[in-house]
Amino acid sequence: MKFRAWLALLVVSSVVATSVAAAGEVEDAVAATSHTPAQYAATLDLAELDGLAPLGPPPVITGDIALDARIRAIAEARGYRLRPSPGRPLMTVDGRFLQPEAAAGWMSLKAAAAANGHFLSITSAYRDVASQFRSFRQRLNGTSDASIDTALRTVAAPGYSKHHTGYTIDIKSSTAFGFAFRGSPAYAWLAADSFANAKAHGWIPSYPEGAVLVGPNPEPWEFVWVGSINIICGDFQPTVDRPFCDTIGSAFAADINWLMAQQITAGCRVDRFCTSGLLTRAEAATMMWRMVGSPTQAATSTDFTDVPGHAFYAVPVRWMVDNGYTSGTSTTTFEPDEPATRAQFVTVLWRLAGQPEPLEPLRFDDVNPSDFAATAITWAAELGITHGTSLTSFSPGSTASRGEASAFLHRYFLATTL
Repeated sequence: MKFRAWLALLVVSSVVATSVAAAGEVEDAVAATSHTPAQYAATLDLAELDGLAPLGPPPVITGDIALDARIRAIAEARGYRLRPSPGRPLMTVDGRFLQPEAAAGWMSLKAAAAANGHFLSITSAYRDVASQFRSFRQRLNGTSDASIDTALRTVAAPGYSKHHTGYTIDIKSSTAFGFAFRGSPAYAWLAADSFANAKAHGWIPSYPEGAVLVGPNPEPWEFVWVGSINIICGDFQPTVDRPFCDTIGSAFAADINWLMAQQITAGCRVDRFCTSGLLTRAEAATMMWRMVGSPTQAATSTDFTDVPGHAFYAVPVRWMVDNGYTSGTSTTTFEPDEPATRAQFVTVLWRLAGQPEPLEPLRFDDVNPSDFAATAITWAAELGITHGTSLTSFSPGSTASRGEASAFLHRYFLATTL
């Protein structure tokens, strides 16, 4: 077998083995969770979910400004929260609309249930504000606080339904629906061992018994897809070895732990690193600055109108620019909140290393040899700082994730200091 073919097989085999091990680690972590009712309720509220549009102003309910404000106040006192709507096209599954991840989770859950003799079907999934408006108005009998509260026991006000997200479903079995579903064998299968069978496919109960101030009265038929990592995060206690719930099963876990130990970076929240989150130019500059010891000499001549002096990244940006490791997007702007690309990140590392000439040829087909980052990418691949996004591609224009940046930095340190 030729060397390059052998190398390709070795890399692919390693990736497959790593993926299988990571999947097993995630499955084990999900199976080990045991949420309280309050934790189930908080899991969705704190979940990181894709495909959702930013929250806008609350929708009109009756057209009476004062009455609408009172309805919202009573709803929020019961625990309802405004929910975002989809920011991308939904998928059709079993005649209903769902987010792609929820659609896949539903199909796998339904198949697992059927294999155990339980036949589940969806009675409701995504609902837009207009349909929620009709449901709410049908149940609103009067405008007193008591009448409003009575309606809210069984239906959310427009804008406040979890069904707006495309991640929520109402289900029934072949033998029971509504409140009768609570006593069915299918529900018992879903709920066994802290809803282990539901959680194995990314689902949690929307309104578990015992949860208070969550909106409506408990609805045993409603489940919401949040995915494995959010389920783990809902029942997570940080440790030294596992500081973040969203790095469990991640290929970047060791890199992130190293960065944490070196105080180069921290999480996006107390228990999350936001591994797949996009890295900003400000974050990239700050991480590199800390990696080289947080030099205090900052350029006083570099004045970007969008880099306030009090910002956490002000000194790192000015130091990086002063030493020629990076530049602004213009003479007066740095655009700190813009995402950093993979090519940009690796190029700055190459400059930090003194711009060495690589000994090997460029190996990635999607990098033009005349591109500004070509030499840096070739050097980084030669030293093992990057392995590309495939054997033949680097994806130079793709935004670097926080996890990828952590790996680049850790490998850079190992390659240039050991």
